[in-house]
Amino acid sequence: MTRMSAFKTAPGVLAVVGMPESEPPSAVEWTKDGHGAPFGLAVERLSDPGNLGTLIRTADWFGLSGIWVCPSTVDPFNPKVIQASMGALFRVSVWTRDIPELIRDLHSAGVNTHGLDMEGTGMWELEGMPTQSNKWCAILGSESHGLSNEVRSACSGRLHIPGAGDSESLNAAMAAGIVLADWSRRVGGH
Repeated sequence: MTRMSAFKTAPGVLAVVGMPESEPPSAVEWTKDGHGAPFGLAVERLSDPGNLGTLIRTADWFGLSGIWVCPSTVDPFNPKVIQASMGALFRVSVWTRDIPELIRDLHSAGVNTHGLDMEGTGMWELEGMPTQSNKWCAILGSESHGLSNEVRSACSGRLHIPGAGDSESLNAAMAAGIVLADWSRRVGGH
């Protein structure tokens, strides 16, 4: 087990599974029933495998059937991503898409896209809410650089999570969890 494990301390469990190939749904398909929660998550240029694994696990917790990642995001099948997802990677699809193109497709399907950005509107001031007929998607940028200018300008709106402490920012997975928890509360605990 020690020789086969990618970790210093072997977990004592080994599984051989096929890597799923999941075609990303079109924006119109995603807005229809059967694709999880009435809100979604897209990730641009996330590089930390622990963050991506935690995001996948968080998406699973809130009922998302999948998340979108850009091609330069860390490999979803990186051993550290798999470990941090705690098995959620087997329930949540990870679809690779160009994020600006995805945003345009989502807009054409009537989906509101909100980029997480320190210069955005405070979350608690956000009007409206996601519903089954009015879906929303949060767009999360890289840990160190945030959203690219192209993505920032393509989003329907930008929002930030107000805080009272002195920390410069939140961990990417934590920020996504707060947004998804708030949106879940707004739609009645989906």
